[in-house]
Amino acid sequence: MNQSHINLQPVKMCAESVMSKSYCAKLWNHQYVHMSGSMRFCCATLDDLADGNGNHLHINKDPLHNAWNSDSIKKARLQMINGDPVSACVKCVEQESRGYDSMRETGNKEHNFERTNRDGSVDHRPASMELHLGNVCNLKCKMCGQQYSNQVGKELLEIGQKDQSFLKWIKEQSGNVNIWTNDLAVEYKWFQDPKTKRQLFEYIAEHIKDIIVIGGEPTVIPEFWELFEYLSARDKLKDIEITLNTNLTNVNPKMTSWLPKLKSWTVWASVDGLGERTEYIRYPSNFDKVCENLEFYKKLLVGNNGRITLSPAIQLLNIDQLDDILKWWLDFADGQLGKKFEVSWLSQVWYPRICNYDIAPRDYRHMVADKLEKSLEYFSGHDMIRGYYKGQLKNLRADHLDEPTAKAFQQSFIRYNDMQDNHRKSKTWRQLLPKLEESLTNSLK
Repeated sequence: MNQSHINLQPVKMCAESVMSKSYCAKLWNHQYVHMSGSMRFCCATLDDLADGNGNHLHINKDPLHNAWNSDSIKKARLQMINGDPVSACVKCVEQESRGYDSMRETGNKEHNFERTNRDGSVDHRPASMELHLGNVCNLKCKMCGQQYSNQVGKELLEIGQKDQSFLKWIKEQSGNVNIWTNDLAVEYKWFQDPKTKRQLFEYIAEHIKDIIVIGGEPTVIPEFWELFEYLSARDKLKDIEITLNTNLTNVNPKMTSWLPKLKSWTVWASVDGLGERTEYIRYPSNFDKVCENLEFYKKLLVGNNGRITLSPAIQLLNIDQLDDILKWWLDFADGQLGKKFEVSWLSQVWYPRICNYDIAPRDYRHMVADKLEKSLEYFSGHDMIRGYYKGQLKNLRADHLDEPTAKAFQQSFIRYNDMQDNHRKSKTWRQLLPKLEESLTNSLK
């Protein structure tokens, strides 16, 4: 073995040993670009990468190959090798404590310690990348914040012009009613810098074999289509697996020629409910248009390189429809889940806190659990669905919050959504979820 590398004996990584050592393979094979242009370990972490002086790295000034062996990553790799906890990984730790498969658990398929230099650097480049193309979006999703959608921030500022107290409250409740409120007017368009765009496209073409593209909404961002054009012109599509996370409000006809050329492609379908429910959560989405665009991608599943994955954001506003959503998806998939049709890991929305169904009164959570449990048998033969489904049932019946804390969040839920619904002058949560309204009213008497 090269003397510059850490002298470790080969270890067979099983689930128990991986989790006991805080190991995450992403720090050895994956690069993440945040919608702001900053860089992090992965999408589940909150800390920006920094150099030895604590300066945050940014794609407009720091090359991707430098960020890959930044001081932050080198330190974290060594912590994982030593089995020490990494503070940035708290989200995965919390999910594992709830009985869910975390991102690191599902991604730990290889052992990388022997490829690590003594200072924590590695000599290879990452094979995968998650790329957030800013926060330009065409929707204002209930669980979203302005860092993911510039439309959310614009709307909150519009409401705040009429009610300054509401705007002040929004900012005070950052993380509870909105994910992030430092700058409601923020727009992330780092990818429009010509030098950055050129270097990014070259880096992807040279090193990346598996890329996940997220926004904002990528399909309304011209640079997303430019990336396809770039890779196609250089005959690189055949070497790359691309995953597109989309709200399905927009498609490009050129996909009919691009997608079959890829090594593989996946569409993550962000559908959080049926009919009016998804139109409410992902305002102002149109469910009929979503279904039409799903059919567009379904028609492209003629080869063996494509798949469509249902990826709902499970939350208080749709947990009662989880069984109906999954039944609808099975119907769309012609009853066949596997190679071409999948369901994601049914992620529960943690933030903002008012979207987390943990805040609901016990009677409502148990009522929903009873409804879902009755349909469990419907999914016999689909072990993955049943496993995650049972995880949701377990959490619905558990009291994760004390009563005063839960009631405080319930009040915030009502205030935020009532103000937003009144501004939009569309269907309200009270109209769509009368049983939830009744439960909250009784809880807050």
